[in-house]
Amino acid sequence: MMNKIKIRDFYITIDRCLIYKKYGIISDTHIGFDVLFGEGGANFPNLQKDEVVKNALNIIEKYRIDRLVINGDIKHNFMPYKREIEFLKEFISILNDYVDLILIRGNHDSSLPLDVVDYLKLGKYLIFHGDRMLDDDVINKSDFFILGHEHPSVKLRDEVGAVVKFPVYLIYENKDLKDLKDNNLKGYVVLPAFNPLSPGNDLINNSPSSKIIRKNYLDVEVVAITEIGLLNFGKLKEIREFSKFLL
Repeated sequence: MMNKIKIRDFYITIDRCLIYKKYGIISDTHIGFDVLFGEGGANFPNLQKDEVVKNALNIIEKYRIDRLVINGDIKHNFMPYKREIEFLKEFISILNDYVDLILIRGNHDSSLPLDVVDYLKLGKYLIFHGDRMLDDDVINKSDFFILGHEHPSVKLRDEVGAVVKFPVYLIYENKDLKDLKDNNLKGYVVLPAFNPLSPGNDLINNSPSSKIIRKNYLDVEVVAITEIGLLNFGKLKEIREFSKFLL
């Protein structure tokens, strides 16, 4: 069973976390996802924050990281619900006792009562949420992107009709660099959503929501998070072709 896979000089892990040196990088915590249901009148238990905290503390201890980067969509709701802000402050306060936190702005992070940045540069890696492209002067100095936003997943059906959905990492390397000036895609990894309740975008049947990866997404390598470890499913375009025979 593979719990982590080396890509370049970082690791992707079964814990929905990328490890680079003493940094842990996660994306799309979506604190307050459960608040939305409560505001709508549903009797939905507010346990989501505690689950995300537990998973975050697990990776801090397991991988002995000193810094935790949350790559956008730290909170969920576009409207500033009071309960969500309370949950968010509790979440940040707990994690701050264990690591240095670096918060990157995502498209859900309006009205965020915290210090956030638009991107983080770590050596040759540029970390940003991925809902929009950054300025050329930032992009052109980078060798590889670490993105979130997409909540990538694949939904597969077996020969008897059972359906299973896996959160996945997407990995793309531009080998020949011939389209370097077009979208500046030198290479990237897209992280799965760290919040286990966040719905994933099934890329077998849907196109990506991120314009940054839309041109090349069929050529990505898909690494799925499964109950038996990380599994490399191969290129997305090959999985799509294979899935046609099982419909």
